[in-house]
Amino acid sequence: MGKNERRNSTQNMKKAGVTHPSKTVSAPNGKFIQYPGNPQQEMAGRKTLKARPAEENQRKSRKTIRKQKARHRLTTAVLVIILLAICLFISLKVLFIVRQVEVEGTARYDAVEITNYCAIPLEENIFKIDTKTLEEALPQEFTYVEKAVVSRKLPDKILITITDSVPTYYGETLDGEMYTYTIYSQNFKKLTAQAAPPQGLTGISANLEDETSRKTLLTMIDKLARPEYAGVTKISVSDMQEISLTYDNRVTIQLGTMLDMDYKLKMSFHVLTNELLETDRGTINSTQAGSAIFQPEK
Repeated sequence: MGKNERRNSTQNMKKAGVTHPSKTVSAPNGKFIQYPGNPQQEMAGRKTLKARPAEENQRKSRKTIRKQKARHRLTTAVLVIILLAICLFISLKVLFIVRQVEVEGTARYDAVEITNYCAIPLEENIFKIDTKTLEEALPQEFTYVEKAVVSRKLPDKILITITDSVPTYYGETLDGEMYTYTIYSQNFKKLTAQAAPPQGLTGISANLEDETSRKTLLTMIDKLARPEYAGVTKISVSDMQEISLTYDNRVTIQLGTMLDMDYKLKMSFHVLTNELLETDRGTINSTQAGSAIFQPEK
């Protein structure tokens, strides 16, 4: 190859962008063949340069989506709060307003008397009525109200349900030389006191403030509720070691402690119904299970 040819070849390579002669070889025909480097590396380089803006755009797009979701959640929360506030306002000012007060269950008191005491304002929101306070106050204010239940009947009614006290028991107290008789309800609510012995009520002798005494009294009342034990006129549990009954105001039944009480009652009433006359008076000693000994009144 002459100088002119080499000069032309060099110039051609420069025009073609070949800067490394080592990457060119001479063909048999005397022409140069250019190898412009590794095409895969150059393509990878081009891809990397093109990918950077795309990744950046993707990151920006993800941030934008997150921000949009956050704004959407915030907007939804605000709308829910506003909606709840509107519903609350409507319920307090428009819906659930007291339009009527009704009283049921009592035969002792007039409904007007009960409603006047409760003084529940009409046109007031039904949920602002303090039902618990009224339930506690009514039995204290009215002697023969055993229990009161004040309930809301949506959308606009307050219902007052009264359970009347029923005179059921009486207690006997010696005051100087005179006896006083205290009348109690079915749940031992103190109703009134009188000087004359009450008729048709069961006498009780118990410390109603003491939990054990009260529980024992309730147990005895439950046992004596059976038909075969009808006729008991007094129950005494004031002394837990000397529990006793009075039958038909003429026979005292001594039972001792609560031990074997069911058997003691069975034996005692067997003697009453099978061995005694309707006019007999005295005491049946049943303190020991298995025996019931009658001692006539002298």
